[in-house]
Amino acid sequence: MAELERGETANSILCYMRETSLSEDFAREHISNLIDKTWKKMNKDRFSDSPFEEPFLETAINLARISHCTYQPGDGHGAPDSRSKDGVLSLIIEPIPCYDPSTNFHSHIHL
Repeated sequence: MAELERGETANSILCYMRETSLSEDFAREHISNLIDKTWKKMNKDRFSDSPFEEPFLETAINLARISHCTYQPGDGHGAPDSRSKDGVLSLIIEPIPCYDPSTNFHSHIHL
C-alpha cells in the first residue's frame, strides 16, 4: 500500500486486512460498503427527530463531505495526485457554465 511505503501509520483498510487475513481488494470493498451504509444513515438521521441543533448537524455532514471528497479518489492529503487537484479546481476554482434559454445568454458562475 502506498501509505505504508511513505512510512505512514496503518489505516482502516490495512487494519481490516490484518484482522481478517483478506486481500486489499476485499478490504477496500468492505470499507467502501461501510462508508455507503454510514452515508445512508447520516442522510436518514439528518431528517429525523434529533437531539442536536441544525448547525451541528450541518457541520457534521459538511466534515464528512470534505473527508469523502479528499480521500475518495485516493490520498488527497498525504500524496495528492492530479485527480485530487482536478477535483478541487473543478469544485472551487473553475467557473460553472450556465445558459439562460429565455435570454440566449451564456454566463459563468464562480463559486
